[in-house]
Amino acid sequence: MLYYAGQIGPISMFTSCSYDFGAFMQNVLELRPMSSQGRTMHRHGSCATDSASQWAQESRANHQFVAMLGAYRCSGGLARAQEVLALFKRHCGSDLATLARWIVKGNVISFEWQSELWLPLFQFNRIDMTPQTGLAQVLAELNSVYDAWELADWFSQSNPWLADRTPAETLMLDATAVLHAARAERLIAVG
Repeated sequence: MLYYAGQIGPISMFTSCSYDFGAFMQNVLELRPMSSQGRTMHRHGSCATDSASQWAQESRANHQFVAMLGAYRCSGGLARAQEVLALFKRHCGSDLATLARWIVKGNVISFEWQSELWLPLFQFNRIDMTPQTGLAQVLAELNSVYDAWELADWFSQSNPWLADRTPAETLMLDATAVLHAARAERLIAVG
């Protein structure tokens, strides 16, 4: 079992895509400003501005994360790095050093949310937990133009170059089409 955001409860890695995300989103995120180093909204003008700005950034990140949870659900979901490592051990796959090397070199998609490193599971071969065929070429196109969050988001969004399927859903079926979509995206991004 994988635990998404630690607040939703156990969700099977291979569940169907019919889950009602609208219902659980209200329970997952309780939007409230988080104080920074003991500051609150009511003390000083600059602290209130800092807290409001921080709260707005955290709120956007939380909403984006929940959107990615839903988008990746049909292609395997998201998992924390520790959970991916546990899958490696169960499938006789790679070890911590290998996963760390893949992350540092940008050979896999990973991003940080609430001090946890998250990885989309579509990118791993379920037999030996190696990166899917074709992923390296796609990442080579996009790593220079997108940060970690933008890259994870690109793979989770429907893409007109892929007949409105997501790159995550399409990679295993047609890696060449995803590579072409990534090249087009890179050319658009760099202008």
